[in-house]
Amino acid sequence: MIKAGFYIGKRDWWVMAYLGVDGVSDLNEVYEALLACGKPDYEAQDVCMVLSRKNTGYTFSDLESHYSIIITSAATSAEEMFDSIVHELKHLTEHISSVYGLNPKEELSAYLQGEVGRKLFPAASFVLCPL
Repeated sequence: MIKAGFYIGKRDWWVMAYLGVDGVSDLNEVYEALLACGKPDYEAQDVCMVLSRKNTGYTFSDLESHYSIIITSAATSAEEMFDSIVHELKHLTEHISSVYGLNPKEELSAYLQGEVGRKLFPAASFVLCPL
């Protein structure tokens, strides 16, 4: 699992990413992170059950505190991992856009998604192209 935290200054938003979650210790760490963000125990358990399968993901945002968690499970290929990351980035962009009243079909939302993608790229490159 690769972990990366970053800040989106223009939107005053913190993001923690857990990419390539695989195995009990990774799931335990994700479970604890979800609880720390205010997810109820049963919901955190449900998320971890989904993430125990390959090619899955989940994004949770606390809209009041401007904090999000992006999670992808291990993948069966680089293409599947890329698909999961892009999918979860879309959810994150929608969450942030909803707080700031950005239309997800307009350019400001697209720029936001690009900024988030650039900030996540260093971590994503490790799970897409491992050394």
